Amino acid sequence: MKRFFFDLISPLNTPVLFVLIGFIIHACLAKDITGDLGRIGQIVFSKEYHTQSKFEEHIDKHLYWCSTNELKSFDMVFMGDSFTESVYPYYLSHNVEKNTALYKASEIVSSEQIFVALCNSGVVMPHVVVLEDVERSFIERLGNLDFNPANNSTLPIGLVYKPKNEKTTDFATFYKNQLIDNHSVRHVRLKDSLFSCPKKEKDLYFYYEDLRFPVDAQIQTAMSKLDTLFQIANKNNVQLFYVVASDKYDVYQEFAIDNKYPKKDLMDSFSKFEANPYFVNTKHVLLKNARQGVKDLYYADDTHWSPVGAKMVAEEIAKRMDSLGVFHN
Repeated sequence: MKRFFFDLISPLNTPVLFVLIGFIIHACLAKDITGDLGRIGQIVFSKEYHTQSKFEEHIDKHLYWCSTNELKSFDMVFMGDSFTESVYPYYLSHNVEKNTALYKASEIVSSEQIFVALCNSGVVMPHVVVLEDVERSFIERLGNLDFNPANNSTLPIGLVYKPKNEKTTDFATFYKNQLIDNHSVRHVRLKDSLFSCPKKEKDLYFYYEDLRFPVDAQIQTAMSKLDTLFQIANKNNVQLFYVVASDKYDVYQEFAIDNKYPKKDLMDSFSKFEANPYFVNTKHVLLKNARQGVKDLYYADDTHWSPVGAKMVAEEIAKRMDSLGVFHN
């Protein structure tokens, strides 16, 4: 038995030893790894962090995923990325008290392109569409928009989308992100305590793609296509709210100490859209509250808004809808 054990851990069996060590590390860390940033970077956060009362969602957390043929049956439909698949649509639906649903047709094609395809195909659309895109991606997705009806006819817009159930963590994730690419998560210290995660109250962890800086030509193209997107919505009698989910780094960068990363001022380029109430720059809402010392607008261990931030965003959009009389007719 001893001979077998020593043979097992000998240099000739380093693959076995590597797997064994990796399994031990995984087993020790996985129980306290939370949020997408924790899983990507294998960073240990308090597993009790998410159980705080401030994160309780006192709403009926259920929205129907509708098909293309069902769109006309709803007053308001949400389209977007992972922020839309989180909690903010539930708060907004609760605020407006209308018949609402989630809609997504593809993981590959952007929601902007799907919206254009729906309008070009003559599908009867809901009265209101709330289309969200995250800051780190919306320039590219707008820039790639194709408004030609002939090119939109084959887009996958017919089936009911079913969200994937992702595993929280596994050894493959650890190996890929920690041992091969360990730069996916960045970190800076903050001068103020803006998170309530134990031992990480002044730590800002964010996704490295928050540091994506498009060039001026890309920004100008995106602005032009966003104008066209609003025009298409108006032509199809759809009140389109375009929501930019600000990157975590963008919101918190002004609180950083000895920040080695460049300033991000992408949203300043869209100042001409600020007068348009249908363009929702969520940085304004979140930064205002961060300056007032509100904690956990985003999860400390995640790239997404917590229920605290999501509720504030939803309230801002609901306020705009009310002032515009969107549902008063």
